[in-house]
Amino acid sequence: MVSFAVKLRSGRIAPGSSSSPLVVCSKSPIIPILEFRANTLEAIADLNSAYDDGAVAPRQAAIVRCEVVTDFHRLEQLWPQWVRLWECDPRAEVFQSTEWARAWWHAFGSGYTLCTLVVFAGDDVEGILPLVRRGNRLQFLGTPEADYGDMICRQQRATEVLTLALKTLLESVHGWEECSFQHLSRNSRMVQHYRDLPRSLRAKLRCVPADRQQTIILRGQREAVFKSLLGKHHTRRLQNKLRKAGELSFRYLESEQEAQQYLPEFFRHHIRRHAALGRQSLCASPDFCQFIKTLIHELTPTGRVRFGVLELDGKPLAWDLGFQVNGKFLLYQHTFDLDTWHYTPGEVLLWNELKHAKDHVSREFDFGRGDELYKDRFANYTRETFSMFLVPFGVKGALRGWERTAQAFVQPAVGKAREIVKRQRSTLRAFRSLRMWMIGTLGCIRQAKKNGSLASCALRVTKQMFSELILSRKSTEVFTREADAFVASLPVPPDQQVSFSEAQLGDLVDLAREHPHILSLKDLAHCRKRMKNGDRVYVVRQQSQTVIVCWASGKEDAGEQAKAGLGADPNGPAVVIRESWSARDRDLAAPYRLLLTAVSSKAVRRNAVLFVHCGPNQGALRKELELQGFQRRFKTTRYKIFSHFRRKSVAQFPQNSLDSPRLG
Repeated sequence: MVSFAVKLRSGRIAPGSSSSPLVVCSKSPIIPILEFRANTLEAIADLNSAYDDGAVAPRQAAIVRCEVVTDFHRLEQLWPQWVRLWECDPRAEVFQSTEWARAWWHAFGSGYTLCTLVVFAGDDVEGILPLVRRGNRLQFLGTPEADYGDMICRQQRATEVLTLALKTLLESVHGWEECSFQHLSRNSRMVQHYRDLPRSLRAKLRCVPADRQQTIILRGQREAVFKSLLGKHHTRRLQNKLRKAGELSFRYLESEQEAQQYLPEFFRHHIRRHAALGRQSLCASPDFCQFIKTLIHELTPTGRVRFGVLELDGKPLAWDLGFQVNGKFLLYQHTFDLDTWHYTPGEVLLWNELKHAKDHVSREFDFGRGDELYKDRFANYTRETFSMFLVPFGVKGALRGWERTAQAFVQPAVGKAREIVKRQRSTLRAFRSLRMWMIGTLGCIRQAKKNGSLASCALRVTKQMFSELILSRKSTEVFTREADAFVASLPVPPDQQVSFSEAQLGDLVDLAREHPHILSLKDLAHCRKRMKNGDRVYVVRQQSQTVIVCWASGKEDAGEQAKAGLGADPNGPAVVIRESWSARDRDLAAPYRLLLTAVSSKAVRRNAVLFVHCGPNQGALRKELELQGFQRRFKTTRYKIFSHFRRKSVAQFPQNSLDSPRLG
């Protein structure tokens, strides 16, 4: 613990103050001189109180000291004064509250060292710069999980507090290379007052534009703003669509116990939703999940946390976690069930949040961090945020300072480029596709490295890129069986532990995350389109491991069905297994048997013809088709050149080309 004291020209009177500047270390022998009798201290306290109220004009400077707190228990002893400073700010954010600090430290503190600067005037805390240290870097306590960062102090003392805190950090804390103050809004204490610092300190600071956050400012036009937002035709149409599907309800989870019960599903769907967008979810980290649980425990008694859930017939469709403080609601994290994407539940959830805000929010509805496109349709103001960097003395500090200066020069151009790309939907989709391709490819490489098959993975990725960009040729033999062709189902040995299920979109996202060699994240958009058109995905697992994934559509190509010679109507009902993936180096007889039996049953119920495309490397599938009485009808070959020019050829086999056994 380090203490540092200076005289500030604030006008307040402090015990032991004199007309000359004084710098004191906490272990100095001068300290006994600063001890006064109780009546003297009370008189000074009364005078300081009168000064704060404006009844007494400032006459003399106050002695102020800065303490570097490295023990969290010591910081907790200062909680009452931290709360006092936080509550005196009418625009204080929840991210600077003691509850946030305690929850964050409980979840992430094991990887950090506390290095918080506390500025005192006598025994009173005048300001707190909450910092933590990791290696040779310093940052705000609570970031990067916090949407906004700032120091905690009164507005009129901000310059003095910031001056002393930074001076102490530079002169009394050693071994760090950079201190970053992230997510500073334009209205934060640090951004407003850093230009008033002494020149020697300003030379060590670099202020860099960061992100832009969307928000709804209400000001004096609340009724007009909410009338416009809640009256959007598209959102009301989605609301009515859900109400026709069942009983729709939105509510806040009032008790901590109920909120904790809903959190596991919230985390799972948050991970799925972000993976579908090619992003890493914060909820994928166990530490972040623990942080949210602790945060709800800390904030529920204060009434500042809002955990909302949208339900259809009692089943949760969408969740959001937000904070309501000082007349402002901030939407922190939100997600929805991907299996209900056709209802667009996320937008319906937002509509209900805005409806609640109409009666309970007086100042602002903040969408928080993130560049999601939906925010542009609702927000009426864009708030710029900044990152501020403090560099130490020495050559390394100077080099780091030049680097940040260059970043400050380039960052505005980067921000404008992002806005241009965001407005151009086609360009944005191209960037997202590239990002998701890179994430999927890296996932395949990590999985191959784990399995010791890195060389084969590199060859497969190269071949896939060549086939997608330049030339691809795919041949399959098509086996068929008519609906009235009864073949007894072959039994699946019970010891095989084989299961068959139809996958939803959320299941495909999990599959892409866990098995990128089976399904790439970049293909999820195409998968969603196929499912919207009626295609189905079937998954077969053996001993809880995915061994077969196949697509089944409800229509075969009319020309191909005619060549199959099955019935007079080439556009008749059909079930087509066109694409399938199967695990290597496994006995797939039982999984394929279960798959064909289950899909055949679906075809019989629809009175449809079953088509199965079998590739040249799918020997196990071919063998099972023959056993179950399927007949080989024709061969298709598909060509694709430069992703645009496509050609398909169909060659019919003679009727007696394959004498398939029928089992009675």
